[in-house]
Amino acid sequence: RLRGGIEYYEDRMDLDAAVKAMKQAVRILQSNEDAIWRYDMEFFRDYLKSFGAKIPSLEEMVMAKEAKMDDGSKTDTTAEDGHKQEEEEEEEESMLDEGEVVAEEDADVSPEPDMGDITKEPRDEDYETAANLKMQANELAAGGDFDAAIKKFTEIIQLVPSGVAFASRGDCFLKMRKPLAAIRDAVRALEMSPDSAKAFKTKGKGEAMLGRWVAAVHDLNTGQSIDFDEGTAELHERVKGHSNRVLAKEAKRRAKELAAEAKEKEAELKRRKEEAIKRRKEQEEEEARKEQEEATMPGGMPSGMPAGMEKIFSDPEIMEAMQKPKVMQAMMEMQTGGPSAMAKYMQDPEVMEALTKIQAKMGGMGGGGMPGG
Repeated sequence: RLRGGIEYYEDRMDLDAAVKAMKQAVRILQSNEDAIWRYDMEFFRDYLKSFGAKIPSLEEMVMAKEAKMDDGSKTDTTAEDGHKQEEEEEEEESMLDEGEVVAEEDADVSPEPDMGDITKEPRDEDYETAANLKMQANELAAGGDFDAAIKKFTEIIQLVPSGVAFASRGDCFLKMRKPLAAIRDAVRALEMSPDSAKAFKTKGKGEAMLGRWVAAVHDLNTGQSIDFDEGTAELHERVKGHSNRVLAKEAKRRAKELAAEAKEKEAELKRRKEEAIKRRKEQEEEEARKEQEEATMPGGMPSGMPAGMEKIFSDPEIMEAMQKPKVMQAMMEMQTGGPSAMAKYMQDPEVMEALTKIQAKMGGMGGGGMPGG
């Protein structure tokens, strides 16, 4: 029991120390949010994800930061915003003027250097030769003779291909401002050595030299997280600034696209709603028209009249009388209401005139009875 108690206190002391360290680490992460994507923070990201946490990507972090900045500067005038944008564009142009960004047509070497055979099994003497060549190549690179250094590194790659050799040759290409060649070597180096800090930094610097700021930040983040060095830190910070502006512009562009899409969808929904209302109205009008047709016979004659009456109602004189709404209404009522309905209209000269005409026509046909009689 005593031993168990000692273990308890030892564990408790370790836990207390870990909590203190964690609090400090969280404070650092809060002030450096993108540090969560450091190479050596993978264990912590996995731990958070095990509880269902969603970790935003570097791009999403930048967009969120820009959104906060936009919210805090809504009172700025359009002129001020335009001035700020002009300053950023001038800075980008000045970078091109100073030659910091290399055009892609000038960013590679021709012919492409030998990439070696990574499946080759080097001999013992190859390793010895490669070691001597490495010393020569490093001396040449240190002296600024990068062409000669590249040739030596190429010989090494032909004998003993390795991630270090490719990354070193890529660094020489960077010094010669040939970023595409440097990136090609860095990619091959990472295929052979996935955790090579030098390869990540070489690739990141090459991307930056081409003005591919977002990709450059990603590679430099990884390289610095594996092996931090002050020499790369300054470039890293400058590239971050460019990357943030690129991502901010992309976020604004995407926001405008989404707003336009939402407006278009809203207009489409409104159009469909109006069409549905119009179709429903037309349908109701058509149904009402059909009901009216079913309620009457050709020529406006009420339905249900005795056989032969259609000839009477086709008479022009009778048809003219039946065009009057009052006469039509009276005829329909007398058909269903009988003598009582007829009595209702006995004092109406207009209706009685029409009835007299109908009766005369019926007498001529041998009918002898008026509607409802």
